Amino acid sequence: MSGARVVVVPPSGWRVGSIAPPKINESAGAEIVQHASFESPNGGAITVGCVATSIPGWVEDMRPAVEGRTVALAGASAALATGAPIDARPDGTGTFELRAANDIAAPVIGHARTFIGFDTQRVHTCWVTCTRATTCQSTIATARLDGSTAPPSPGLALTGVTWAVHHPTPFALALATTLTITTLLAVTLRRKPRHRAQI
Repeated sequence: MSGARVVVVPPSGWRVGSIAPPKINESAGAEIVQHASFESPNGGAITVGCVATSIPGWVEDMRPAVEGRTVALAGASAALATGAPIDARPDGTGTFELRAANDIAAPVIGHARTFIGFDTQRVHTCWVTCTRATTCQSTIATARLDGSTAPPSPGLALTGVTWAVHHPTPFALALATTLTITTLLAVTLRRKPRHRAQI
């Protein structure tokens, strides 16, 4: 199955690296569909990857959770590249600054960018990180997502649940009306016991 992939061009002189991919929960149907790393002679590192997860369709209500997972994957990938826990914090331009975890005053040691893409049945959460190199901002800025398709359409059940969440009063009224009609029909149409004549 094809799908979204991140395209990044490492700076001249960088070589293919051996940084491991972040660990994911494969029991949830997620799989790593892209992973690569590059390293510079002076300790810089680039990681790039995508994780694909089956979904029953896409509704925009899913975006915050998917974006949160994507940022967490970028942070985990950067941590593997640096050997220390990393926080990915928004920089206000659509990318993330990478800093040592739990240290608000820590200097920026890199940058990350995240992407969300799709194939016919899966959402692809993708990232690119660059650490400990002066070329990180330009490398991240030129990264792009290729191969993404339109999101899978939500099925009837997902559409219904989404509608119910966004319209709780009409949903409650429709549910109450349906239950009332069902109860009235059950009472009206039930079989009445026959009386047998006693001898």
